[in-house]
Amino acid sequence: MTTTTLDTADKSPREYGALAVTIHWAIFFAVIALFASMNYAHSLDKADPLRRTLYDWHKAVGTIVLGVAVLRILWINIHGAPELVPSPRITEVIARISHGLLYLLLIAVPVTGLGMSLFSGRGVDLLGIPPLAKNEALAGALHAAHEPLFLATVAVVFIHIVGALWHQYFRHDATLGRMVPWLRAK
Repeated sequence: MTTTTLDTADKSPREYGALAVTIHWAIFFAVIALFASMNYAHSLDKADPLRRTLYDWHKAVGTIVLGVAVLRILWINIHGAPELVPSPRITEVIARISHGLLYLLLIAVPVTGLGMSLFSGRGVDLLGIPPLAKNEALAGALHAAHEPLFLATVAVVFIHIVGALWHQYFRHDATLGRMVPWLRAK
């Protein structure tokens, strides 16, 4: 009898597959690139053409992150996710809340950024997305929400990383190996 990574009775795989792992790390590195590019763009003079180029790429990559995050959420809803490794109740609660917040923020941050751009009369040129009817009040509200939502994302990612490292180096369980394949037990 062959063992699979999916228990068909409960739709809950024992580990994340290659696609889920790839999406996880693609989003992680894209978010780092988005943060770094905006920090660098803000350090440039407003007349510097590189600043506009960085903004254009930021909008395009952010829009792609939105699409990939939606795909990840759909994938998990269709294929399931592994159950949490048994832990003290408080850490399981923190893990569930932080995962839910991460998914919510991975939608909210790019939606506010995309909306801010589209309602400011600018499209996403690199992806061929035209602007919407200009609405400065809505664009301003989305702009005001974009950075605090991103900072919330950084905080939740920090909690997520601390939790993963805690599982790896203090609990010595299989949690981190789910997203870092070379740490998986053979």
